[in-house]
Amino acid sequence: MVLAMAAEIERDLISKRTTEALAAKRKMGIKLGRPKGPGKSKLDPFTEEIQALLNNGSTQKFIAKKYNTTPANLHNWMKKNKIKRLDLGG
Repeated sequence: MVLAMAAEIERDLISKRTTEALAAKRKMGIKLGRPKGPGKSKLDPFTEEIQALLNNGSTQKFIAKKYNTTPANLHNWMKKNKIKRLDLGG
């Protein structure tokens, strides 16, 4: 029981120290967290091919499989690069 109380006190002290250290870094203007990635995608070299496939009626699922990625990743990549299926409307 005594050890449990000591552990809880130590945990609170660690939390307080961490919070204070992060606040100090923010105050100094240091950016916290994971750095932003390069923003490159393995789909970038295939932009024209993917656009052509979309315009020819291929599904996103088919295209994702062809380029060894997930449909969700393809969708996010298309959104980021503002790639849309052309409406060939009849």
